[in-house]
Amino acid sequence: MTIKELNKRKTPVVIIDKALEKYTEKVLFPEKLAKANDVLKRIGLPKLKSK
Repeated sequence: MTIKELNKRKTPVVIIDKALEKYTEKVLFPEKLAKANDVLKRIGLPKLKSK
């Protein structure tokens, strides 16, 4: 793929580093996750209005 073809694309080209796979099963911020789950339990998700 040439530079001109890349510049004309509407979607970005993203390459994901395979070294990040080691974090898939690990919770990095357990305190923040617990707080977010608590807020979702009490308040819930916002209602979306469709057109």
